[in-house]
Amino acid sequence: MSVDTALARMSADLFVNGSWIPGKAGALDNVDPGNGRTIGAVSLAGADQVAEAITAAENAFPAWSATPAAARGDILRRAAALLADRGEEAVATILLETGKTEADARGEIGRAAETLRWNGEQAGRIPASVFPGVAAGSRRLSIPTPLGPVAVITAWNFPAVLATRKLGAALAAGCTVVFKASEFAPATARLIVELLVEAGLPAGVVNLVFGDPQAVSEQLTCSAAIKALSFTGSTAVGKTLAAQAAPNLIRTVMELGGHAPVLVMDDADVDHVIATTAAAKFGSAGQSCVAPSRYFVHESLYREFVDKLTAKAASYIVGHGTEDGVTLGAVAHQGRVDALVRLARDAADHGAVIATGGRQVDRDGFYFEPTVVAGLPLDSNAMILSEEPFGPIATVSSFSTLDEAIAAANAAPYAFAAYLFTNSMDVRDEVVRRLSASNIGVNQLAPSLPDVPLGGLGNSGYGYEGGIEGILAFAQLRLVSETAGDPHARR
Repeated sequence: MSVDTALARMSADLFVNGSWIPGKAGALDNVDPGNGRTIGAVSLAGADQVAEAITAAENAFPAWSATPAAARGDILRRAAALLADRGEEAVATILLETGKTEADARGEIGRAAETLRWNGEQAGRIPASVFPGVAAGSRRLSIPTPLGPVAVITAWNFPAVLATRKLGAALAAGCTVVFKASEFAPATARLIVELLVEAGLPAGVVNLVFGDPQAVSEQLTCSAAIKALSFTGSTAVGKTLAAQAAPNLIRTVMELGGHAPVLVMDDADVDHVIATTAAAKFGSAGQSCVAPSRYFVHESLYREFVDKLTAKAASYIVGHGTEDGVTLGAVAHQGRVDALVRLARDAADHGAVIATGGRQVDRDGFYFEPTVVAGLPLDSNAMILSEEPFGPIATVSSFSTLDEAIAAANAAPYAFAAYLFTNSMDVRDEVVRRLSASNIGVNQLAPSLPDVPLGGLGNSGYGYEGGIEGILAFAQLRLVSETAGDPHARR
């Protein structure tokens, strides 16, 4: 297949109270990471426009929360169908502004449509519970009730999936939204909102803003109208947002950084491990919080593993997503390239061998060679073992005992995804029990799908997205205790 980039519209304005409006704080270029060229512009909101978005969400909340849940679900399902119908436009849009390959772009749009559809299906199934009362003739009800207007802040690495996961859950719960999307992927956010509106979303229910991240987030978290905040991004920014939200006791869901270890035991099949994890390691240029990034391999398999992972990394064809045969795309911007170069050089300074890669690719755009860093001791102080790399780079270190492997895996300050490859049930049970991770794949990847809750742990965040739990993140379980009145009483 090929991507028809002529379908894409790469500029984005604000959407406030049902109208598309230009921002009052100027505009930024929307840049194609694959070649460094400007492909559009993103409009930036002034403080008064952010305030208008909050007011619009607040005013729309009573009617939207009172809308039957099944009707809210119908809108989400229609939006999912529209996204599938306009899939080629969506693929072109996300490819151009994120640097993804065609395969990665198509995969993300498919997941985004599935996410909208699933949340739409569940909107009318959000469970209430009935409990026996403590007095004769009484009962207690636990009733999910929409919290109110919420703020959603998303990152650039999976702009369609992050938007649909957060918006889908909030809208299914009956909340209205101020959606602050990334300025690095504005057209994807604009398209998702367009589809929701076309599907029948009333004015004010979703409001889209772009702008200075610090200023907009401070304004959102300082507003007494905002009752919940869902954020995906770096741990440092997440901690700042949590602190800003605390004075108003804004409920927060934080999906933050990751630095996923891969434990390869002595009974594992090396070819299977590499075939299984490479797609997650190098897909979307490694810019994923669940991407495998630290391989800990039993010493008996270490040399074979390094050789085969190196060969796999070197086999990727780097280039723009519109070029034939490309299997590895660009990273988001030059800052990501610089960070990856720094990590590779620091690892070499700490005695690592750069088995392949380690450099910026000499071509237009923001590309970093697929890289394998081998030979770092488990207790090395190299930054790459503790700092989330967020790019197509992986380390391989050897271990002798299971205790060593688990300690090394738990040493990084993140606890999101982790992977284990073994044929031993005993090893599996021990590793799952002792590993500090909230999302563990055993002999497979650990995908984040809309039907099951997934949340961070430690510096990787807290709260849940996905599943009914993800929808309930935007609801209060209201307890109602009731006793039947006297049927003979005067009316």
